[in-house]
Amino acid sequence: MTDAAVKKKPRVTVIGLGNAGLKTVSRLTQSRFASWLNIIAVDTDKESLDTCFAENKIQADPEWRNGLGCGGDIINGQRSFSRERPRFAQLISASDLLIVTGGLGGGVCTGGAPIIASVAKQHKIPTAFIMTTPFSFEGQSRRKIADEGIKELLPSVDILLCLPNDLLFATLASDVPVESAFKKADQELATAVLGVAEILRCGNMISADFADFKELLSEKKSVCCIGSGIADSADGLNRTHIALERMLESPLLGSVERLKTADAVIMSLTGGSDMQIGEVKKLLETLEGFIGKHPRVISGVNTDPAYENTVQITVITISYDKTVESSSESDEKPRSLLFKKAHANKAAKVKTSASSAPSQQQFEQGMLPLQIVSKGIFHNTSPAKYRDIDLDIPTFQRESIVIDKGT
Repeated sequence: MTDAAVKKKPRVTVIGLGNAGLKTVSRLTQSRFASWLNIIAVDTDKESLDTCFAENKIQADPEWRNGLGCGGDIINGQRSFSRERPRFAQLISASDLLIVTGGLGGGVCTGGAPIIASVAKQHKIPTAFIMTTPFSFEGQSRRKIADEGIKELLPSVDILLCLPNDLLFATLASDVPVESAFKKADQELATAVLGVAEILRCGNMISADFADFKELLSEKKSVCCIGSGIADSADGLNRTHIALERMLESPLLGSVERLKTADAVIMSLTGGSDMQIGEVKKLLETLEGFIGKHPRVISGVNTDPAYENTVQITVITISYDKTVESSSESDEKPRSLLFKKAHANKAAKVKTSASSAPSQQQFEQGMLPLQIVSKGIFHNTSPAKYRDIDLDIPTFQRESIVIDKGT
C-alpha cells in the first residue's frame, strides 16, 4: 500500500435539510475544523437558503414550489425531493460517507430525508442521519409526524441518531433568552455533526469501526444524546480535563446520568500532533468512571493538523426504545405458538370432556390487521383502473367490508 493510500482522507458530505438543517450547516461552515467536509444546504425555501452561509446551496423543486417552503406538509417534501433524485445522485456519488442533518416534524426534512436515504442506498454510500425531534410544547401532531419519519428512515439508513430538542431544558437556566438558547442548540448540533464525522474517520491511533457503529444503530429505534467539548493550550495545561468538563455540560447530552444509563456509548478524541499518550490514557480512564458497568463502548482516537494545540472529545449515548423491542419480539413469535396460547386461554374458560376428539378442540383465529394506507407522493397521480374499479384502493376499503370478529 502506498503512502498516498494510507494518508487518503475519506470524502464526507454533510447535507442540511430544511430550516433546522440549514442553521446547523451554517454553523458548521464557520468552523475551521470542518474545512475537510463537503457541506451542502438543501431546502425548497429560497429565503432560508439566502440566509445560509454554506457555499453549496440547492433549491429543491423551484419550478413547482416557486421558492416557497413545504408548509409542514410531508407530501410536498416527498414530491419536491423526488423530482431532484438525479441531482442528489450526482452530488453525493463521490462520497465515502454521507451525513444528513435536520429537524423531524416538518415537511421538508421529514418528507425529503427518506428520498436522500434512498438515493444513497442505491449508490451504496454509507449514511449517518442526525435528526432532532420536536420540543414537547410543539404539540402532538409534530411529534407524531417525527415518529412516522423515524419509522420510514430506520430501514433505509445505516445510522440514525435522534436527538430530542427537550434536552436543551435539562441544562440551560430558565432565564436564558430564547434566541440565545436556539443559537446554542444550533452550535451544539453542528459540533455533534463534526464529532460524528471525526468518529467515523478515526484510525491513525485507535480505530472506531463503522461496522460496529452501524450494528449499534441500524434498524433500532433509539434515543441518542451527544456531548462535545473542545479545549486548547490557552485553557491550561490540563486541556483534556477541561474538554471533558465542557462535554459533560453539553445541552444535547442532557446530563451525566445519560452516560450511566446508556445501552451503548461511542467516544472520539481528536487532537493535533502534540497530543500525548498520557493525556489520552488519563482521559479514557476518567471517562470510564462516568459510564455504567454494562454498556457497549466504542472508542476512536485521531490526530489532525487542524487540531494543533487543541483537543476535542465527542461522546454519543444510545438508549434503545424497550417498548418497540418487546413488541417486535412478540410479533416474531411463530404463529403456531400464538394459536397454542389462544387455545390455552380458551380452555381455561370452557370445560371440555376428556373424551372429546382432537378435531373438536377450539382454536382462535388470528386477526389480519387491515389498515388504510396513504398513497403518499402518488396521491394525485392517475389511478390504475380496470372496468372503472380503482385497483390502488384495497378491496376491503373499496367495498366497505366490515370484518366480523365473532364477538
